[in-house]
Amino acid sequence: MLKRLVGVITVHNNWAVQSIGFENYLPLGKPEVIAENYDRWQLDEILVVDIDRSKENLGPNFDLLDRIASKKLSTPLCYMGGIRNAEDALQLISQGADRVAIDSLFWSDQESAFEIADAIGRQAIIRAQPVKKIGNKVCYYDHLIRKEANELNLDDFLATSNYFSELMLIDAENEGRFDSFDKSLVRIFKDSNLQIICFGGISSKKQISHLFNYKNISAVAIGNFLSYKEIPHKELLIQNEVDVIRMTSFGEATKGAREW
Repeated sequence: MLKRLVGVITVHNNWAVQSIGFENYLPLGKPEVIAENYDRWQLDEILVVDIDRSKENLGPNFDLLDRIASKKLSTPLCYMGGIRNAEDALQLISQGADRVAIDSLFWSDQESAFEIADAIGRQAIIRAQPVKKIGNKVCYYDHLIRKEANELNLDDFLATSNYFSELMLIDAENEGRFDSFDKSLVRIFKDSNLQIICFGGISSKKQISHLFNYKNISAVAIGNFLSYKEIPHKELLIQNEVDVIRMTSFGEATKGAREW
């Protein structure tokens, strides 16, 4: 399987921020400028997450997407935040998003999540799921109210797998921390056919390489670490592939997808 590196831009009050545990935020600058940096660094995908939109029931941040799309990036762009229905998803795609990511909608209004998949296709959807380890149990985590819920149930994801292409597993406990993603979180999925994106506490090439030993981990997503020091992606990329021009597809010919 081709493995991918996803750059995450967390947006709060229309500014890009470093997020730490879904509770503390440090300003970084304009999201569109960071998106340009990620594009120049030849990451495989950019995920823009506006954390205010769902919490405040504001709908997607179309103005933000317009500003980023105006930069004419060559890197595939995914948007997450405030998506309520198929109409929102279709407008996001029409304004420049290649894919969308949704999380709480799979709980609060599953029918709308399914309608989005019918409207734009399951390949254009990432299901995002924050989780927390409580004792020996992996539990769902609701980032809107900052509280863990029931134990993770594999059957839930398998039952809805026709409506998303990848599952983004977010380590809510370690999000924003160095080299701390809890690898045990993925064990429940190891024998499934679900394609997993890991996010939260991922910061080193060794860590990434270890995660990619799992056959169904298709990508890792990194946010804060890409902003901690000058061009840190150089430590994560295979150097002789940095300058390879890539196609912006998600197929097997994708030049930006690197074997780790």
